[in-house]
Amino acid sequence: MELRHFLQQPNVGPRDTAALPRHVRDKIAAGEHPLKAIREWRCISQTDLADRTGVALTQITRCESGWLISKDALRLLARGLRVQDDLLIG
Repeated sequence: MELRHFLQQPNVGPRDTAALPRHVRDKIAAGEHPLKAIREWRCISQTDLADRTGVALTQITRCESGWLISKDALRLLARGLRVQDDLLIG
């Protein structure tokens, strides 16, 4: 998605357009689930993310452990973490 299209989406702020920091990208490249790496970078607990998004805590825990969850849930989690959807749905 081009930056201009991303900026036109509702509820998107300036920090949402920045690339992930190198240490987060390194964690993901080393095999850590993107959801966990990004959540920890944003300093959000699993419980807070569940409250913020409406996605069940068990789904978040399972996803971070490598289980598959629905694309709709991943989209909600991406919005809750204020990152592009494709970082979690890729």
